Amino acid sequence: MGRKKELAEKTVWRSDPHTQVKHLMYRHYLHCWMAKILQRFPEATIVDAFAGPGVYQDGPPGSPIVIARAFLEHTAYRRFGKLNLVCLEERPDRVTELRRQVARLPASPGLNVQVAEPGLFAERQAELSALAHRGKADMPVLWLLDPFDLKSVPFSLVRRCMAGRRDEVLFTFFSNELHRFCQREHYDKAMDTYFGSDLWRSAVQVKGAGARKEAFAEAYEQMLARHRLLSGRFGIRISNQSARYHLILATHSEAGLKCWNPAAWKLDGYTGRGASAATVMQPDLFGGQAVVDRLDEALRSHAGTAQRWSALSSEAARLGFVDKHLRTALTKLAAEGLAIRVEPVKAPTPWPEGCIVRFYAPEDLKLEEAED
Repeated sequence: MGRKKELAEKTVWRSDPHTQVKHLMYRHYLHCWMAKILQRFPEATIVDAFAGPGVYQDGPPGSPIVIARAFLEHTAYRRFGKLNLVCLEERPDRVTELRRQVARLPASPGLNVQVAEPGLFAERQAELSALAHRGKADMPVLWLLDPFDLKSVPFSLVRRCMAGRRDEVLFTFFSNELHRFCQREHYDKAMDTYFGSDLWRSAVQVKGAGARKEAFAEAYEQMLARHRLLSGRFGIRISNQSARYHLILATHSEAGLKCWNPAAWKLDGYTGRGASAATVMQPDLFGGQAVVDRLDEALRSHAGTAQRWSALSSEAARLGFVDKHLRTALTKLAAEGLAIRVEPVKAPTPWPEGCIVRFYAPEDLKLEEAED
């Protein structure tokens, strides 16, 4: 039975390698999200809006069970507030199986799993939002949107999921389908709906499958930025090919990126941008040296100024890096004479949190040589 037919006809279907990479990304992000959110707030919610049956035919757990286990097995579990897990699935047979899988979870007073009656996300989003926020405007809510097709989650729905100031969306972005179908006749309306604008059109002109898929994902992030949302993306690949799809995080807060970026670099230690089952969490061919060119360029642009650590850390996070990369880039610039820590004068490490760094341009060094 072909893959499409299997997904359409069977209650429970086989897993595949790229789904396991996706679930690894979920788990790494959730580990950080839960530690930050559930130790600060007394209650939070995760909405799995395309929950599926909760298990694969060959045994691996589906996303609702992955989420539940991430909570139950977390090392900080005993310090957590309450987690509500709200699940929606369209098909009744899969809802029945999901409820069976949820019933097998260990009982926990801190975990409240609610499997809604079968329904379509587009028709039930408002209901799910009410269940998730529980009348509390500041309730942290993480929306997990992993549909089978791009028509199920137009940009307007993503925006509705981001209505609360503590809402976040972790979204499956259909890079491959966009690349394949973007030039079909009359497909432009579907593209406009998916992106919420025509920002996608410039990506169509990009040559090469991999480059075009990345351009589509970048265009989507640009649309999120228009709505003052921060974002990160990670490509889920098959073998060593370009991304089959991307996972995109949309968040109101840099705290979201502070969880997202380490998860991405954990799975891809070279670029932090994507992985396949063959490369996930594997040492790269370049000796573990991460590509930090974008960060290096950004730091060099500060020549002639002094910058606080908090501002530099924020800039690094928005570019998709973590503080480890920031320290590496600063050390490189310091070796070139282009960065120096001016505060504090004494410190046990070169770039401690709270430090102030002054930046210089190569021209400043030439001036110094001329004076000598």
